[in-house]
Amino acid sequence: MTIVLHQFAPMFGLPNPSPFCIKLETYLRMAGLAYRAETIKGRIKSATGKAPYIEIDGKLISDSGLVIEHLERSNGHPVDGRLTLAERAQSLAFQRLMEEHLYHIAGFARWLDPEHPAETFNYAQTVIGIKGILGKIIPKFVQKDVKKSIWRQGIGRHPTETIWKLGIDDVNALGHWLGGRAWCFGETPTVLDAVLFSFVASIVRTPWDFPLKAATLKHRNLVDHSQRMLAKYFPELVKP
Repeated sequence: MTIVLHQFAPMFGLPNPSPFCIKLETYLRMAGLAYRAETIKGRIKSATGKAPYIEIDGKLISDSGLVIEHLERSNGHPVDGRLTLAERAQSLAFQRLMEEHLYHIAGFARWLDPEHPAETFNYAQTVIGIKGILGKIIPKFVQKDVKKSIWRQGIGRHPTETIWKLGIDDVNALGHWLGGRAWCFGETPTVLDAVLFSFVASIVRTPWDFPLKAATLKHRNLVDHSQRMLAKYFPELVKP
């Protein structure tokens, strides 16, 4: 079985700017599955039009959650196989909190933060990777698309201070739930650890300040967890 992981280029000292790409690559390393990572250039070829996606022996599978479900099922559940049904339910609930709610607020910070227009525009330019005149035009259209997406989801209809509050509530819930544990469930990391790492690291490694980042940094347990995950699964990115 040959796995090719299609994702964006690394950024901010992380494997990826996208938490979903970080999540999937972390899972591949957790499961001990050999893979080759390829940086997406040009059009995204997945069925959903989003990244990451994998190619297994010529077959494309998209959506990080569905990819992990497929790989878990196909390889004897190497990561989450020991979890009880109750633990699986908790894992799913917190994954949904991050991926369907916190994601939009973290995206607001990266793409639309009204206090940092220059930084968000530079971020858009870097992620899109287009230079020249188009590099000055296309990022603005992408930012407008992100704004429309967050508006349609509902979070973008609130004032900025309310948007930050909604994200801070999510982070507080995650920090209080994790408590003093090293990992989410037991003595070894699970898929939820990969998701938690991907979101916390994405927030705190964004190189400008905003209320969601400040609130996350106050949860030392979340920051320490992200650092443990980075050191364990991406030691090549840890500065000596």
